[in-house]
Amino acid sequence: MLSPQLIDAGLDGRLDVSLVDNGRGGSSVERLRSSGALAARPTPWGIYLVATAAHPVGDDRTHLDLALGTRAEAEVRSTGATLSRRGMPGTSRSAHLTTATVGEAATLQWLVEPGIAAVGSCHASRARIELASGARLAWRDEVVLGRHGEEPPGSWTTSLEVTRAGRPLLASEVGLGPAAPAWRLASVLDGARAWSELLLVDPARDVRSWPALVVQCDGARAMSSPLTGPAVLLTAWGGELGTCRRALGALLERIAPPTWLKSDVITRHSLA
Repeated sequence: MLSPQLIDAGLDGRLDVSLVDNGRGGSSVERLRSSGALAARPTPWGIYLVATAAHPVGDDRTHLDLALGTRAEAEVRSTGATLSRRGMPGTSRSAHLTTATVGEAATLQWLVEPGIAAVGSCHASRARIELASGARLAWRDEVVLGRHGEEPPGSWTTSLEVTRAGRPLLASEVGLGPAAPAWRLASVLDGARAWSELLLVDPARDVRSWPALVVQCDGARAMSSPLTGPAVLLTAWGGELGTCRRALGALLERIAPPTWLKSDVITRHSLA
């Protein structure tokens, strides 16, 4: 397991999940422990993340640790968006840490609903993922600044660190909202209120087959960034999440997504 450093004590919620191969092209829950605001419900295809309390609020701290065993295939989804809210005066930003290990020949598809930064909130979400050399990964991360009509919106920082076979594959961080100094710069995000990202890792794919592309769709911009390894990072930003998804959908159609990627991911990004 990865050793969490962002969150060590005073957790307001913790979820510890281990999934193993069930011999039928899926996974079974080997271990599931939860406390505080985080919980999960097993399904035939993986787990649903559920909230047992409103979170994150103020300076809440939560941690999710996920382990996927050899040859296991699992999806992680959520029952709804994660809404960050401001706390009492004087509270610092809230923080969430996800740590995940994906075993040899295993497939993880992280397809949770977006994070929403409500007015006055400041949230940091961090993910650290360890992949075996033969592991496959689809990791979707989406952020929306503010609920409808909220001005000014809250702020949300999201970071993703991925290693494959013990070697760094990706380290990225993006800050959105008033607390992110570069957010409004035209050369960065130009004040975008929505952001969508999809990381695909497929050992069976020739690294040279991932093209570098840029598209625009209904005011949203999107680009594909091939990585040093069998992976590609798709990123879109714009005024609304729906247009970001359409832009990512256009990229997915052009790069020929892997056959194991859930079809509703492609449809959702294309038609949302």
